[in-house]
Amino acid sequence: MRQHENLLTLSGSDEDSDPEDSIHAIHPEEQRVSSQLVMNKDDESSAFIRNARHILEDFRKGTAWWVQFSTIYFAAVLTYSYTNSRTSNSNVQISIMTVITLIGASPLCGTHLTTAAIGTFVGGQNIIGSTGLETLGATDINLVSYLCLLWLSLIVSWIWSYVMNSSLRILDGCAGRLGTTTFFGMNVVMLTVWGPLKVVDWNRYYYGLVHVIHVAEEDSSVQLASAWSWTEEAELAIGYVLAVLWLGVVAGATRIFHHRYVQQWHQNKSSLDSPNLSQPPAPLNNILVPVLLSLLSILVVNATQYRHAPGLYNGFAVGAYVAMASLQKIPTVFKFFTVSIVAAGWGLTLTPFFVGFAGKSGFTSMLGHVTHIAIETLIVQLRQKRRRQQQQRQQQQQQSQVQPRLTESQSSQLQQEEVNIQKSPQLSQEPQQPQQLSPSHHHSRKHHKPKEAFYTKQQRRQQQRLQHQRQQLEPQKQPQQQTTPLHHRAWSAEPKAGDGVWQHPLEEDDENENHVV
Repeated sequence: MRQHENLLTLSGSDEDSDPEDSIHAIHPEEQRVSSQLVMNKDDESSAFIRNARHILEDFRKGTAWWVQFSTIYFAAVLTYSYTNSRTSNSNVQISIMTVITLIGASPLCGTHLTTAAIGTFVGGQNIIGSTGLETLGATDINLVSYLCLLWLSLIVSWIWSYVMNSSLRILDGCAGRLGTTTFFGMNVVMLTVWGPLKVVDWNRYYYGLVHVIHVAEEDSSVQLASAWSWTEEAELAIGYVLAVLWLGVVAGATRIFHHRYVQQWHQNKSSLDSPNLSQPPAPLNNILVPVLLSLLSILVVNATQYRHAPGLYNGFAVGAYVAMASLQKIPTVFKFFTVSIVAAGWGLTLTPFFVGFAGKSGFTSMLGHVTHIAIETLIVQLRQKRRRQQQQRQQQQQQSQVQPRLTESQSSQLQQEEVNIQKSPQLSQEPQQPQQLSPSHHHSRKHHKPKEAFYTKQQRRQQQRLQHQRQQLEPQKQPQQQTTPLHHRAWSAEPKAGDGVWQHPLEEDDENENHVV
């Protein structure tokens, strides 16, 4: 401030001040340095702002790997804490559906819901430390458990970003794609870290073969020492299949009918410019609709206090993951029904295996969808093969029918030609004998040739054709005649028998005269 005041007083008037008094109080170099410092501070602040904006933009889009990893780990921590806390101790499927619903209701639903769903599957595993299968108590939550979740989230996010969403687009549009990604990551971590370090026992791969586990009920808090009864297992298996069919068909049909409604709306808007059709209908999220229906079904069953309700919860989860498939892969309600049946079969089969693994329900629905596609492809190939065989048989039958027709037509043509020849009087009659003269007439000395039958050009051709066909049908063997080989004296230098030396006739006369003399 003093420098600024001095500057103002020194430069106040030109009349009262000397030229030396008009010199600035601050040196130009010092002023330049100060201005550079101000600019550097501005640059630093602007660079920080740019980086912050870039980070916020990546977080808003949700496409960067670190954003996906953060979202997956955040959702995994929420799901794992909600499932294994001592206060709630809720079912795994209830925790997963609740966290997905909460994130779906947030402003980040459009960009982070997919990765958040994967995070809920990561946190839905129940094999870190105590799983609740051996004891009735809740899982002890400690720092090691969250470090294990961190490592699993890291591997799963890497698989999702660089494998499943690569140029190959593995399982794109298939049911249970998110859960399958989590299941693959779970196996990688299990085989590389958790198994060798004995964080998790290896018997989780075949736990149901050495312990009693109810059908489709691996997340139950009921004591596994309870007696096994085939009636209860059959009841639970039927309930599990019905739960999968319920969610798969109802949620899939809801998405299909809404998609048809949106298409019909766009068609009407293109045909009629009406002000009432200015706002298009809101689209349905393929994840939220099955999750909401599944959560509603779980709450209804939970209110009944059914003993084997966890098995039905797993069925609802598998059906919901089937309903999340792309409508281009499963375009009809009937296909949702058939895929759900196949997925339910896989769920019952995999009950004793991969017990407590993250993403097992999604992996089950994926197996159902892929198996359904394989069965469809096999049926189409069998139909095509059967169609080709029928076409070949028809062609063979047509050829076998054409050949006898040709032989019959040839024989009938030959018979017809013979009949035509016999009908003609000139061909049927033999050559006429010369008429005998009566004794009263004198015999002529002239030789009378027998009259030959007169043939027209067409009849001659028919007769030649008939003879040619007869020769083909009944070939006659002609005896081979021995012929003497021809020989000419010009062909060889040695004379043969009967060959003499040629001489001129004048030379022959001279020789005769010499003999006479």
